[in-house]
Amino acid sequence: MQHRMRATVRNAVVRTRRVLRSGAVRFGGLPHSEGTVDSPPPEVAHDITGLWLRNMRSRASVVDVAGTVDVSMTTHGRRVADVWLAIESIARGTARPRRLILWLDGPQRRLPWRLRRLQRRGLEILRAESGLGVHTKYWPYVTTQPLDVPLVLADDDIVYPPTWLELLHTRDADTGHRYLVAYRAHEIAMISPAAFAPYMQWPPCSSSAPSYRHFPTAVSGLLLPPALLRFVYEAGTAFLSTSPTNDDLWLHACAVRAGIPVVQVTEHQQHWYFIPLSQTQGLNAVNVFGGANDRQMAAAHDELTRGRIWRSIEEAPEEDARS
Repeated sequence: MQHRMRATVRNAVVRTRRVLRSGAVRFGGLPHSEGTVDSPPPEVAHDITGLWLRNMRSRASVVDVAGTVDVSMTTHGRRVADVWLAIESIARGTARPRRLILWLDGPQRRLPWRLRRLQRRGLEILRAESGLGVHTKYWPYVTTQPLDVPLVLADDDIVYPPTWLELLHTRDADTGHRYLVAYRAHEIAMISPAAFAPYMQWPPCSSSAPSYRHFPTAVSGLLLPPALLRFVYEAGTAFLSTSPTNDDLWLHACAVRAGIPVVQVTEHQQHWYFIPLSQTQGLNAVNVFGGANDRQMAAAHDELTRGRIWRSIEEAPEEDARS
């Protein structure tokens, strides 16, 4: 009898939670999805609900004036409505940035109220010139801001864990501020000193050693040291012709050319959960399955950078031993 009563109570609680969640999704702007590639597991859905409530209630600053890194991201289109979730997940972190900047392009419209609340808590929302595409997250920064601290690049469709910024900063400090730091990288494969293997054949990075052969992806977060920021500025807007749809590729090419290897935070890739319903459109199909990555990789590199990557591949066992 007691077992049946407990089961009845549990079922009632589950039904109540479903009704409340449905109302929050429909009328309160709570991001949620089921049965899609970006559907979160229960623990992440619970975290998202907590961030949703935090965004409505919190008055805590999203930045730390004593911070030693800046964070930059960009968004566009329908993602403007949900980018607050990525920003709020960064703001609740164990370390907060000195500045947290969201770049917008396109027509100027009234901001969603959740972004306006974040503005009052220290988020900077700045307008960028149009036509930069994915490069908007860093190019307006390097051309208008002092390049005196590392810049961390964040994507607008990720729920970042609380230690995200702290571990990036710690890895940067531990390695002497000399590398491009990534949570997620691939190991570049080459078929000769002059030619790269297709992008889809590159294996996941399984080393925390610095290397030119490591190809970083910004989806989980990148930290660019000031020396690289200054080099990117000097390189100008060549990315518009060589790698218009892939900022990761251009930043990696700049790093190799500048003599700045890539280091992964841990030996294995880390990838965080997507914001629900954020993956209905994106560049992945064009860049990866459409072959755009391969074409842009060939265009962005020259004899110097291909040679450095090739030698790094040949020296891979020695590099891994030093990690």
